[in-house]
Amino acid sequence: MHFGVSTYFLTNDGLDGVIDSILAAGIGVVELSYEPPHLFSLGDALTDRVRCLAGEGVGFSMHGPFLEMNLGSYLDEIRQISRERMLAALRLSARLGADPVVVHPGYSFFRKLKDYDRELRARFIEDLETIAQEARSLGVRIALENVFMSYFYFQELDEFAAINEAVPGIGVTLDIGHAYISKCAAKHPDPEGAIIDDVRRMGVENLFHVHLHNNGGSRDDHDFVEGSIDMARVLRGLADLGYDGKVVIETLDIERLGFPAVLQKLKEIAP
Repeated sequence: MHFGVSTYFLTNDGLDGVIDSILAAGIGVVELSYEPPHLFSLGDALTDRVRCLAGEGVGFSMHGPFLEMNLGSYLDEIRQISRERMLAALRLSARLGADPVVVHPGYSFFRKLKDYDRELRARFIEDLETIAQEARSLGVRIALENVFMSYFYFQELDEFAAINEAVPGIGVTLDIGHAYISKCAAKHPDPEGAIIDDVRRMGVENLFHVHLHNNGGSRDDHDFVEGSIDMARVLRGLADLGYDGKVVIETLDIERLGFPAVLQKLKEIAP
């Protein structure tokens, strides 16, 4: 596994400085975020620097836009801008050599209206296929992230098979923190084991990417040093299944506690 850090949670410095801090901590993978504040820094100069670093062996991934986004929205204006922002992120990722690109699923607050919900889900699948086609043309992999709220169209990994049948070739970003909240909400007696079993059923070949953070099982806290998740067990389970890709730490603890505390925790849990 190749461990990295998301820039999204590091806002005390500009993007250049954040990348410097991550690399100075001895971390060789950086996940860029196509959202403010660092989105404003992703101009030509920084693009050239990222490409240079990638050529020197630094790994980059890209978290596509997710704020004020809804692929397949019932409002055509939101749906259009969501597609346009996602396509722009893909094109930038292709220029940077960032892999993969994380995509958030669409969502609907009308899940109880079954006929309407089917129509909105079809709109989401249509938009996802548009994005997948562009990704294929650019040579970029996209990875759909599980989100723990029930109104999203990808909450549980078991839902991926139907999505992948409709949009072949895409993969999954397993967000361990999100998956843990979902299992706890369902009162699963062994949430970590259930997550590993989900990946086994889905097929580890479909797992393109992992997000790692901790919580107490009820809120998306994005902790790391403290929390209820047995992260070591989940990572060991993924390694046993054959996953050897990027694992990106998404945590507020770096700014709260500093890199040494986070790296010490990582040393304790890494397989």
